[in-house]
Amino acid sequence: MNDLPGTGAPTAADATLPVELVWGLPGGLGDAWEPVASAVGVHGVLPPPDEVGELYGAAAAEPPLNEDPKYAAHFAKVYDASVRKGQVLTALVRSAGDGRLRAIAYGHFWAWQEQNYEWAYELRDRLGDAAPTLEWTFALNLLARDPRLRTSGLGRITLVTWLSAIAGYGCWLQTDDIDSPARRLYASLGFTALGHGPQAPNGRPGLVMHRPPL
Repeated sequence: MNDLPGTGAPTAADATLPVELVWGLPGGLGDAWEPVASAVGVHGVLPPPDEVGELYGAAAAEPPLNEDPKYAAHFAKVYDASVRKGQVLTALVRSAGDGRLRAIAYGHFWAWQEQNYEWAYELRDRLGDAAPTLEWTFALNLLARDPRLRTSGLGRITLVTWLSAIAGYGCWLQTDDIDSPARRLYASLGFTALGHGPQAPNGRPGLVMHRPPL
């Protein structure tokens, strides 16, 4: 079991909590963003990067991913940059007991001309003729939930809520190209393989999956 630092054990009530949708600001929150720690009574704000990293790290440390903890810090930095530089959409669940983060899905609108960094350049090159499929869609950057709630369906309902907020738009993500619960979840919700992108944490090219507008 991979416990989250500073959190109590999740309860059955955590699996039935409503999923909250929170939008960032157009153009990002910039350097003025001062993250507010999750706690009882905290609503309508984006969770801090360290909480997102801790949640991702706990979930990804379990089989079949078995990821090195260093990737949690990387994903926390990517989340922080995403919030500060552009408008993100998050779907999240906070604990009924202590208000801590139990699940999150987040991403942002994708237009190729705005993606001026090495990872995006490599993604476009690797996808080749399939790259235009991602234009004017939403990118799902991350889906994570407390590993102690693995059988609760919380990850699924969090993602479904996030997808409902972008109804009418296509969506895509990159995941490890292995048989995993996450990949099966994506497939069950209409995502199909589009091609391969940059290296994933397992050292292999990541699998890019796309979902058409619904």
